Amino acid sequence: MVNKPDKNEARLRRHRRVRGKISGTAERPRLAVFRSSKHIYAQIIDDVAGVTLASASSMDKDFEGFGGNIEAATKVGNAIAKKALEKGINTVVFDRGGFVYHGRVKALAEGAREGGLTL
Repeated sequence: MVNKPDKNEARLRRHRRVRGKISGTAERPRLAVFRSSKHIYAQIIDDVAGVTLASASSMDKDFEGFGGNIEAATKVGNAIAKKALEKGINTVVFDRGGFVYHGRVKALAEGAREGGLTL
């Protein structure tokens, strides 16, 4: 019997490795990304205080359309940037969550940059 490697387990291993190197502070919080097949989520986190400062996702009530494509990721990136700027956050460190920086993850980052965040 062939043992197929678990993709999510490998992603979590990559995520732990990345998280060992980056951390969010009050001056420069972490923009964490999670994507599923149907939705994409973003949070701005201060790891020192252990607090989520802002969040946006394709599950929000004001979001329209399908949440599992590049267009949705760009909208979520713009939304998280807008919420962050309202709270006085303009510089963040990007945490791709173990996902490859490609497709929806890249689109979210570019949407956040368009919205005015510095990654």
